[in-house]
Amino acid sequence: MRTSGLLFLFWFLLTVCSIPRCRTEIRGHQSRTEEDPWAEYQFVSFMIFFAASCVMFLLNFFIDKPPRETKYEITDKDCPELSATFPSRLVFGWFDRLAWTGFKKPLENDDLWNMKPEDASKEVSPLFMKYWNETLEKTYQTRDVDDVTSSASYKKHTARVDFKTTKTKKIASILPALVKAFGPTFAFGSFLKLGQDVLTFASPQILRLIINFVAGDEPMWKGIFYALLLFAVAGTQTLLLAQYFNRMFFVGLRIRTALISSIYRKALIISNSARKASTVGEIVNLMSVDAQRFMDLTTYINMLWSAPLQIALALFFLWEILGPSVLAGLAVMIILIPVNGVIANKIKTLQIKQMKNKDERVKLMNEVLSGIKVLKLYAWEPSFEQQILKIRDKEVKVLKSAAYLNAGTSFIWSCAPFLVSLVTFATYVMVDENNVLDATTAFVSLALFNILRFPLSMLPMLISNMVQTSVSVKRINRFLNQEELDPDNVQHDEKESCPLVIDNGVFSWGGEETTLKNINMKVEKNELVAIVGTVGSGKSSVLSAFLGEMDKISGRVNTVGKIAYVSQQAWIQNATLQDNILFGKPMDAKRYHKVIAACALKPDIEMLPGGDQTEIGEKGINLSGGQKQRVSLARAVYNDADIYFLDDPLSAVDSHVGKHIFEQVIGANGLLAKKTRVLVTHGITYLPNTNKIYVLKDGEVSESGSYQELMDKKGAFAEFLIQHLQEVNEEEEDIDEIKAQLESGVSSEELKHKLERAISRRSRSGSTSDGGSGNDSYSRQTSDIGGSNSSLRKRTPEKKVVEEPSKNKLIEKETSETGSVKWEVYKHYLKSIGLTLSLATVFLNMVFQGFSIGSNLWLSRWSTDAAAENDTSVRDMYLGVYGAFGAGQGGSHPGCDHHLDADLFGRDPPHRHPVLRRAALLRGHVTAA
Repeated sequence: MRTSGLLFLFWFLLTVCSIPRCRTEIRGHQSRTEEDPWAEYQFVSFMIFFAASCVMFLLNFFIDKPPRETKYEITDKDCPELSATFPSRLVFGWFDRLAWTGFKKPLENDDLWNMKPEDASKEVSPLFMKYWNETLEKTYQTRDVDDVTSSASYKKHTARVDFKTTKTKKIASILPALVKAFGPTFAFGSFLKLGQDVLTFASPQILRLIINFVAGDEPMWKGIFYALLLFAVAGTQTLLLAQYFNRMFFVGLRIRTALISSIYRKALIISNSARKASTVGEIVNLMSVDAQRFMDLTTYINMLWSAPLQIALALFFLWEILGPSVLAGLAVMIILIPVNGVIANKIKTLQIKQMKNKDERVKLMNEVLSGIKVLKLYAWEPSFEQQILKIRDKEVKVLKSAAYLNAGTSFIWSCAPFLVSLVTFATYVMVDENNVLDATTAFVSLALFNILRFPLSMLPMLISNMVQTSVSVKRINRFLNQEELDPDNVQHDEKESCPLVIDNGVFSWGGEETTLKNINMKVEKNELVAIVGTVGSGKSSVLSAFLGEMDKISGRVNTVGKIAYVSQQAWIQNATLQDNILFGKPMDAKRYHKVIAACALKPDIEMLPGGDQTEIGEKGINLSGGQKQRVSLARAVYNDADIYFLDDPLSAVDSHVGKHIFEQVIGANGLLAKKTRVLVTHGITYLPNTNKIYVLKDGEVSESGSYQELMDKKGAFAEFLIQHLQEVNEEEEDIDEIKAQLESGVSSEELKHKLERAISRRSRSGSTSDGGSGNDSYSRQTSDIGGSNSSLRKRTPEKKVVEEPSKNKLIEKETSETGSVKWEVYKHYLKSIGLTLSLATVFLNMVFQGFSIGSNLWLSRWSTDAAAENDTSVRDMYLGVYGAFGAGQGGSHPGCDHHLDADLFGRDPPHRHPVLRRAALLRGHVTAA
């Protein structure tokens, strides 16, 4: 349990304020000569009181017992801040242990603590989503009253005026939701910033008292008191500023976490038409770049009110010292504001271009990484590298333009404090001969001007960050307001007797053109239903309609129960084979082994170096197509759902393996026998074992019924079977049986002609394969059940498989450099910038600091020179040299920023470093799987 901050402050102030009386009581007791019982009683009681207050104050430095009940799980790696005392949190003493560990050895990930529970995504994201959904509801309610604008155009050739009305849709903004979710913590941080700003102006006033104390004849205790007061003010100011930055960093972290989570969630439920308008590169940049802008801005956003407050207070105190001369410095500041406004608008335009270029580059890089094997197979690396470089050159061009504008802004605001002080001092000494620049006036004014320097120097960065964040706000708003998949596309009415129903369904993929129409399907509980049809007839789209991924134009869709979906393209994680099957579910060994046996994965697991603990590469790179499909099927089966959508899961496996899986998993005697199953398939041998078949043609259900009913109809289903017979070349008893049924049942001349051609083609292909040995069937069966493991067999020793645990890992654990940064890194960076430019930057930094120190020394000499009070030529000389120091600072400042110099003048700026990494990536070796 945390110690109370209010109690700590109470006992601290009580103890501190009791110290003077304690001293008085002790001295009184020592000097007392006569016995006075009442005085003795007062002395003893006060000393007991003082000792008790000291003990209570010291107890605040020790933590109490942890709370017995908490909504968060307590672990050994919890952040110490959670149980730290108030003094420890105030001075960040809880961090000392980690700092000491880092001093003794390089810090690693295992040395770090867990994140505080209130900063975790599972706490932050729901809070933001709650207010974001409220904002969306309010926006949707007002969309009927959209902003309507009218415009008129005059057509000269017809002498007619046409009126055009346009309706602008309102979109919800994330800003109100962010304010409601994280506003209280932000407001507390702002309060700390206000306290720090007020204390900042206490130091010049205490400095004035100290200067007057040195110049006058005051008691010594006053000087000691002023010095201690100055130390206390500076210490309190430091604590407040540290706590302020701590709060703001965490607020920025929470905002970034909430935005990334909401963008990721939106990407999963975005509609099909909106998905076409949002590229992968844009979504990646929204999460990595745009969300980070908020975190960067949050720390300094309070400068919006803090900077004007500090400027106003500085001018107020300067008015007390220098009088109306301050107005001259204020005029300089007012002149600079519109100049920076124009620059800010131009930077905003460049930022929009930069983000578009970045989206395009990330999209292209994603395509390159996804198809790196194809690129290397066809030697397309140089071509794609040139495409990436073209986009990167556009980015560098925009960045260079922005760097020029930032250089101008930085130069203006870096010169502003000195210009204000120079103009103010010049006006002060020139308007009235009685105005003397003494030590008090000079140094107190200089302290105030130094305070003024910080807000003025922060304004360029604040403007730049606000411009970038405003662009990010619009981009995130546009994405989060995209149309979502309608949750009402699929109903879940448990009163429905059939677990799967589509009544008069018409569906599309987001466009005006319908993909499925007049779909009527009813799947009874525990039935196995097959969906067949030619390629592109809409079989997979029916499953998508059941899943709610298609736009429902009309009709009704109802599903009842938990759904598992096996897609046509298997989705494999970069994890062990066992983790891919369990998929986060707890391990049930009996069910697990039953599933892998039914899905024909046992031979594969035995062939893998580490068994089911073998790591599977990204996208299943070290598995064959059939193996990936069986792993995907095993994952769905282990999930134990009520309804199974199987999108042609047997297409990538051999016919014998497919037959095994159908019998052991999908069929009437398989593991899913008591489940509702919808099977999309091209395998006609499985169809006789289904309860019902739906035949799709051009997005419509052309026929439905049992296998025998459809065979008796001799319609679209029979045509589908004949077309399939023309395409397959395998000899199987089931196919021969289907062929015989077709021969006896087909009556149409056209179908007979097609069937004869199919039989003739199969006979020719069969005769060419009859020369094989009788053991081919068995050998093919055993090899195919094991999958495409020829590469694994070649790598596996024939004697005995004894693999080290490390060989189970496909991807080694990434290691990073520890310790201090090597000089080679700095050398490479400086070499990229250019040695001349690097030395010039260091030299100009020294020049800048030299002019800054020189101006203060010169001002000190001016304030102590009595000749300057009466001789105007001496005064003008001092003023001119002081102005020259300021000009030197302004001239050397643009060269002090190493990154800015690299952007503007660098031989090989840091923007080219990603190009070097990209070239290394494209020219790297690809390991054969």
